[in-house]
Order: sequence, then structure tokens, then C-alpha cells
Amino acid sequence: MLKDIRYLLVFAKVVESGSFRGASSELDISIASVSSYVARLEESLGVALLYRNTRKLSLTEDGEKIYKTAQNILDLYADGLGEYKAREERSISRLKIAIPAVLIHSRLLSKIVDFVRRDLGIHLQLQCSDQHEDIIGGGFDLAIRLGNMPDSNLKARKIFELERVLIASGDMLDRYGFPSHPRDLAVWPWIGLKMRPNHRRFLHRQQGEYEVSYAPVATVDSVEAAYRLTSCGLGLSAPPRFLISAQDDVQELLPDWQLPNLPAYAVRPSNGVSEGPIQKLIDYLADSDTQLAACHPRDLTQKLAAEAVDCPGRFSIAR
Repeated sequence: MLKDIRYLLVFAKVVESGSFRGASSELDISIASVSSYVARLEESLGVALLYRNTRKLSLTEDGEKIYKTAQNILDLYADGLGEYKAREERSISRLKIAIPAVLIHSRLLSKIVDFVRRDLGIHLQLQCSDQHEDIIGGGFDLAIRLGNMPDSNLKARKIFELERVLIASGDMLDRYGFPSHPRDLAVWPWIGLKMRPNHRRFLHRQQGEYEVSYAPVATVDSVEAAYRLTSCGLGLSAPPRFLISAQDDVQELLPDWQLPNLPAYAVRPSNGVSEGPIQKLIDYLADSDTQLAACHPRDLTQKLAAEAVDCPGRFSIAR
């Protein structure tokens, strides 16, 4: 059936253009292919559709009847798929994105909102979780992933790197003192992350690198939850720098030893088009200011509340 539809489209273009050569030019296929498709259609139907010689062609009675069907299919393509394919801007009504919950208070979220505001017809569905969402199974158009990307059949583009710092509460510093080297941290309590291994690698300009392994006193599935447990004095954690607030009783440890930056990737299904709204959003998120200036949580909350008032029904956020 699919072959017959292709043959019908070629047949209709032959009749429309008045020659095999004209159809070949418009369809960007060889004259031999055009002739072969028409011959196969005639063979499939068991009738002659065209009388032709080297200089002209004419429709048979059966050809006139079949041409009406072929013309309807060609018109449907031109009015529907052809018009859509020719658009420079392809509109979308829903944009489903998954982001790590820790990035809710980052510049990334405000940039997504800015992008969506440009098209009032887009409804944003935002899934916020520090656990990796199933992009294909969940029907996501785009996901932001933190950490090195394993080989997969997904398209991934690095959009920024996240700076992390090791922190402890004032209460813990009173109990353990200030460490001078990462090896001192082996006896400290740590907060573990469900999605990360229980070890940390530290880098020093002169002393090289040192890795600390630990058995966590608590394990959580949220970076922000780990930060909160640290601020309460339960154990060490290494949140993004932008998450740290001067109001919390936490302090950075070992400032001369750096934790490797955490790369952030924009990930999407591999069969996504190379142009269009999703690609433009990825390009926009890849700008250098995405994570450089973190939004203050209160400022961002007020901004999102204002968006919801201006554009009711356009945003839905799940955690």
C-alpha cells in the first residue's frame, strides 16, 4: 500500500508537469525512476494509465480516473505536510522538560521561562527531580542531566558546568575542627546521594588529586535535601555553590582543594530535528550566563508567581 501511494504521487506529478522530465526535476529523482514508478503503478493496477512517446503523453480513460485519486493525495500533501515542512518556524503546543530539582533556584529555570514567554501558545510541563527521568518512556522533549553522560542513543550537548563546594555546619566544625587535607575527612560523617557514588575526588594545583571514600550516615535522593541535612549538622555534603545561603550555618572547607565541576547536558531523543523550537531552546540555554548568576530563591518565586498570573494554565510543575 505504501509503495502504491508513492507511485501515485509520482504519477500525479507527471500528469501535472506534463512530462517525465518535469516530474523528475520537481521531485529531484531520475527520469528513469519516474518512468519505473509509473510502470509499477500500471502493473499493480493492471491497466495502462498513460499513452506516451518520446515527445508527448496523454491519459487513458483509466488514467483520468486514477489521476483524480492521485491528485487528491498530492493536494493533501501540499496543503498539509508540504506546508508544515516549508515553515521556518514550527509551532508546538506543549513543551515537556525534565530538570534536576536542585536547578529550580538557578538561572537555568528563569531562562526556560523567558523562552516560553516568547510563544504564548506553548504550555510548559516541567518535571523537577534529581533522579534521572526516562526521556523516551516519559515523552520528554528535553531533559537536563548533571554528571558525565554514558554512551546512549540520546542526543546530548554540554551547556554549562556547575561549581561545587564542600561544606560543613558550624556545629560540626566545633566537634571536628577544620581539616587541612582531604584525608582528614575519612572519619567525618557524610550525607550520601542516591544517584552518586560514595566517594569524592579533590584536585589541588600543587598536590595533585586525592579521593575520599565514605560510608554515609544518611542517604537522600535530593541535592537540596543533602544541603539541608548538612546545615542541620548531620554530615558533610558538596552542593552547587549557588545553593549556599549566608543565612545558613554552613562554611566551605578546604578552599585550596577543588571538587571537579559537574557538567550539565541538554539531552533529547536522537530523532529530534536539528532545527526548530527545541534546538533553539538548547542554544539559548547554552549561553554563558546560564549558571553564572543564580537567582535568589525569593526573587525567582515571585517571578514565577507573576508569570502564572499573566499566563494562567501555561505552566505545570511536578516534583
